[in-house]
Amino acid sequence: MVPTDETPVENTTPNKVDNIPAADIDLKDVAKQVCDKWLAEPAITMIWLTQEDFCVTVESFDTTLMARKSTGSTRPQITGKLQKLDDTLDQDVEYLKVYLVDKYGKADAPSYYAAFGIVKEGHVYKLPRDRNERLAALELLVPAITTHGFQTKQFGLTYWTGQKTLYDTLLTSATTIDGTVSSKVGDKNVLKKQIKKALNALINIIKGNYPDTYKTELRSWGFQKEKY
Repeated sequence: MVPTDETPVENTTPNKVDNIPAADIDLKDVAKQVCDKWLAEPAITMIWLTQEDFCVTVESFDTTLMARKSTGSTRPQITGKLQKLDDTLDQDVEYLKVYLVDKYGKADAPSYYAAFGIVKEGHVYKLPRDRNERLAALELLVPAITTHGFQTKQFGLTYWTGQKTLYDTLLTSATTIDGTVSSKVGDKNVLKKQIKKALNALINIIKGNYPDTYKTELRSWGFQKEKY
């Protein structure tokens, strides 16, 4: 078959591994090795960056990376607790709907749902799915229990006050964690960019200074691609 512009071309080029690792942990490890090696090789210099400043950046990257992982590791626990509480609230709001039917009758009960933060989603009346809106609904629900005389019920004022407080606490924790992680990721990415820029520059300097043996020299600096 005669090849055309639409004929797929088989890629016979083997996958190329960059001298600089992509993964954050690998980058941190290589950068630390480079920092130590550069300290022992003072003849290698750059006008715009010193060995000391590079090592400070690497240390900051390490600290930020670990802080991001530590903070983010607690998020799944909060997520799990929120999901479980959402399921519980979805079940228990049905008791409030029963209380309203008992007091106002089946026909009129739905007209009171909005006072309890209960909304219609699809064909079902329930608490909002969105968590921020659900918290706002709970803010309406708690005082409405007293207004409509359900405070002494099993699923009355004490119960819903406790659930609202717990929901508020969990949602605040989740929001705080997400904000902190986002900030750490931003800081990490800035430092990562600086480190990669410095490593690229060092690789070029090493290649220029060791034109015949630069591959071996790069390995001695920590650029060992088979490890990442």
